[in-house]
Amino acid sequence: MQQCRAVLVVGALLPLVVLAACGGAEAESGSGAARPYRVGVADRGEIRVQVEETGVVEPERQVVVKSPISGVVSALSAREGDRVRPGQALARIVPDIAQANAFAGIARDIAAAEIARGNAEREYGRARELARDGGITQAELDARRVAFEQADNQLRAARSQLRLVERSGVRGGGGDRWAAIAAPTAGVIIRRGVEEGETVVGGTSAFGGGTELFTIADLSALRVKAAINEVDVGKVKVGDSVALTVDAFPGDTVAGVVRLVPPAARQQERVRVFDVEIRAAGAGGILRPGMTANVRIAGPSRTGVLRVPVEAVLIEDGKPVVYRVGPGGAHRTPVTLGLGDLAHVEVLSGVAAGDSVALEDPAAAAERAANPARR
Repeated sequence: MQQCRAVLVVGALLPLVVLAACGGAEAESGSGAARPYRVGVADRGEIRVQVEETGVVEPERQVVVKSPISGVVSALSAREGDRVRPGQALARIVPDIAQANAFAGIARDIAAAEIARGNAEREYGRARELARDGGITQAELDARRVAFEQADNQLRAARSQLRLVERSGVRGGGGDRWAAIAAPTAGVIIRRGVEEGETVVGGTSAFGGGTELFTIADLSALRVKAAINEVDVGKVKVGDSVALTVDAFPGDTVAGVVRLVPPAARQQERVRVFDVEIRAAGAGGILRPGMTANVRIAGPSRTGVLRVPVEAVLIEDGKPVVYRVGPGGAHRTPVTLGLGDLAHVEVLSGVAAGDSVALEDPAAAAERAANPARR
């Protein structure tokens, strides 16, 4: 009785908890001996599923700017953090020797095509005059006409190639050409990949896809990609509310919503995960691309359900069981489970409200009590 009185002194502060503990101790053993395992109670309450993970903040839309030609960066007019508008000048690239030779080749092709077309046009004109006087046959006239049309087509093709080069941003003429790099869209430069004097590879090159000069992002719309374990992905659906926090601003929370649950998983460190996309609603300036965000997804919830502590559920032979505690000891009871959160699991069948349940395997607890050295 001295031990029970000591508990009742503490019970002055927590009467309900302590009285239940004291009564439980008496109910567990008529002789006053305590059971070697902890005991909980099946009750009715709320199950609120939450999935917690970390993710990476990304812009919804970002554009990588590359040079249309290979060469050397001769000028830069923008840096990280600058807000740019479409068409704003970003850099100038001077072509390297190979690229300059290619431009010179286009110029030579155009000049040669112009000469060939002029000659073919004159020959065709003379042939038509001769044909009127019967000086040449119709077949010879047709041959002159075909030669002129071919020369004209070659000139058109050479000029079209020059127009494509100029449309890509190449300016100047003759041997003095350069590429004017302009912003293709409005946004903020979040990365600049080059400095003045560096050599770059054109974006049309087959070697690595070209040098990335700038990355422009729209920071008004951000998203978070979180790798959700395959065990938890069934608790997440499109439209679920999400709370986003970052360590840099621990007191601020950004609301989000699940926008995409991908249909297929990927392998990550021997675990299958799903890259769930979360749209951040009003980042408020605390979310920035590249940050690690703490993700808390609010899944399904139910109130007034029969539940037991998660520690009470054991898996034996691949099926969930609990050990109901009664006057005769702990009895193995198969159960059917529903929703579960971090603290409780919904029980659809097998126990009733008010049942006492063991919070660990009774046999293992008894073995530990009998062999203290194995604890």
